[in-house]
Parts: sequence; C-alpha cells; structure tokens
Amino acid sequence: MAITTGGHTKMKNWLKGFIKEGQYTVGGVKYKTPIYKTDLTGDVITIYLYLDDTVSGTITKFELLDQDGAVFDDQPDNIVKPNINGLLISFKYTLKRV
Repeated sequence: MAITTGGHTKMKNWLKGFIKEGQYTVGGVKYKTPIYKTDLTGDVITIYLYLDDTVSGTITKFELLDQDGAVFDDQPDNIVKPNINGLLISFKYTLKRV
C-alpha cells in the first residue's frame, strides 16, 4: 500500500515544523540563528537561514537543528562573509510519494 495524500501532506508539514533553528560556524565557534523563512511548495520544503551584516568572517559550516537541539543536516562550506552585506542560505528537501 502507498501512503495516502493526507499522510504525505502531514509528513511534509512535520518536516517543516521539526526544524527548530539554524547554526553556523565561524573560526571554530558555533553560533545559533533563527529560521529566517520556511517555504513549502508542492513536494519541496525549503528552509532559509539569513545572516545579516553583523556577521562576518570565514563560515565553514551551516547546520539545521531539530526540536531536540540535535544536528538534522549540515552543509560544510568555506565562505568569507564581509560585514557589509547579508547572506541567505537554503536547505532544500523533496518529499515525494513513489
């Protein structure tokens, strides 16, 4: 049996609500940041983190934390961010019925 349309919708909404906050690493130090925006379009869930102009330095990792504070997903990176502009990061997931 396949998952129902209602079950599929509930799973997408669960994932959307399961992520509590973001985290980024600068100079080996982790900093938490709130979720900037979450978008659910069809089967695609996109979670955005936004770092404003108060954040600067070499960012080596972006992470999403779940409701328990555990790392749900991470993106190693190497971005030199100046303090003169913001930075928008996205994590994108596709949850399809097959």
